[in-house]
Amino acid sequence: MHKRRLAAGIAAVLVLAFAGAWWFASGGIPDREPAAWLTGQDAAHRGQWTAGPARPENSLAAFREAATNGYAVELDVQLSRDGHLVVFHDYELSRMTTATGDVADRTLAELQELSLLGGSETIPTLREALDTVGGRVPVFVEIKNEGEVGRLEDAVAREVSAYEGPAAVMSFNPFSLARVAAGAPEVPRGQLAGALRDEGLAVHEVVLLSNLLMNCKSQPDFIAYELTELPNVCTTLQRWRGRPLLGWTADSPAERGAGRTRCDAVICNPGALR
Repeated sequence: MHKRRLAAGIAAVLVLAFAGAWWFASGGIPDREPAAWLTGQDAAHRGQWTAGPARPENSLAAFREAATNGYAVELDVQLSRDGHLVVFHDYELSRMTTATGDVADRTLAELQELSLLGGSETIPTLREALDTVGGRVPVFVEIKNEGEVGRLEDAVAREVSAYEGPAAVMSFNPFSLARVAAGAPEVPRGQLAGALRDEGLAVHEVVLLSNLLMNCKSQPDFIAYELTELPNVCTTLQRWRGRPLLGWTADSPAERGAGRTRCDAVICNPGALR
């Protein structure tokens, strides 16, 4: 009897220790109320773009169209070689331009000489994108950084903090969000996550990130999670704690409608915004 009680006691301590570690790793309860505008409307993924050159993804024309139609704008930022914030999704240029090589290897002037999909739109800076939206709708700025954290995050923190409209920062990298928090704690932060299949990550990285177990580092105000993986235990817990949940990415009105039953707002490709 004594041994059974001892074993039960040890098991209880281990369970409590695990629960405490999990509670801490997953971020606990946020220390501020989320802004209502975070989920006030669905978001246009890289703007409300077309497949052709008239309104390419992550172009000023795509952002203008989304804002005109009342959709929040999601966009991607990275640094040019000379340290400017440019709005472009891929690290490599060839899908959206006739050039090859990485965005990070070209200066801003060189990048802005390139046309997007052969049309009149060019690669914008983050400031140009924010000025185009002009506070009409919220902007979600995704930091594209798989390398060293620092310059990019600091630049984003300065730019978004100076912007007068509603804007938040998102990233898959919790260390990027922590860096933004250090430079601009007032800017809402969103932890991006999902199944993370075929991303070239180590198993332990997939486990930690897909289960939001690095929230202790990023301390996000909201979560943006892969729509096809919802609902799940980790996002349900985060919503219970008070963190709004955005789902990405809906490709059709049906997916958008279904997403609305699983989360608080949906990030949509153009096909879902018709």
